[in-house]
Amino acid sequence: MQDVARLADQDVAEDAPTLDAVPKVAPPDSERVGLFARLLGERAATGGDAVEASFPSEGEDVSETAEGEAQAAAPTPDVEPAARQGLLANIFGGGRGPDKSSSVPDNQVAFGTLLPYGVVKPICGLSKDQMGKVVAKYPDRRPTYKVYDSEPGNTGAHTFYVTGFDDGCARQFTASLAMFGSIEMHESLRYGLAAKVQPYSLTDKAYEKVKSRVCGVPRKTPCGKRVDRLADDTVFLSIYERFGGNAQWENLLLHSGEVVAQDKKGG
Repeated sequence: MQDVARLADQDVAEDAPTLDAVPKVAPPDSERVGLFARLLGERAATGGDAVEASFPSEGEDVSETAEGEAQAAAPTPDVEPAARQGLLANIFGGGRGPDKSSSVPDNQVAFGTLLPYGVVKPICGLSKDQMGKVVAKYPDRRPTYKVYDSEPGNTGAHTFYVTGFDDGCARQFTASLAMFGSIEMHESLRYGLAAKVQPYSLTDKAYEKVKSRVCGVPRKTPCGKRVDRLADDTVFLSIYERFGGNAQWENLLLHSGEVVAQDKKGG
């Protein structure tokens, strides 16, 4: 080895070319892009939004990273499945039907309007203070319906309200006096001897239908043993234009949270 010339002892020109110990080789594009670029490359090839490829750090689980990035790249649906299911259910009847309490009447009267006598219209969103004082209620215990007098003590025609309807709105009317009449009183008058000569009015006919359905009895006969059940939410409301001396008056039949019928009585 002593006879072998050492490289350090040789004269080398300053401009002589140099070589690296290990040549640098550029990796192919496919290897440089990596796994996730291949996963998302199809989107880029089809003209979609550009997606920056990410690479797992040292020690990171490649399978978890791939799953997370694939989920992030998935398009977000325009409609949530629950909302879409609810829409289809409503269209095809799978959902619940409309609740009567959520329906608002379209013929509401504006607060402060004085209606002509005999006209009954809904009015919504009033507080108890706005309606006035309770002057009648039915039944007496756990009342379903209540009559409010907007001007207690006024014997002239003015605004009254009655509540207890399924839509949550009161019914407004003009009167000097309003009072409830029970179905027991109606039956005693309607089925008595004197009543046989009186023609059946709209409220009379409507009551016969309601009574037959609830009580299971034929027309022109008392309700019988189910009268308490019928009386829970069925009552007549008489509306008088003047405080005394009325030849005629308006009569309403209220049943199951609705105004079933209205007509004139007397004269």
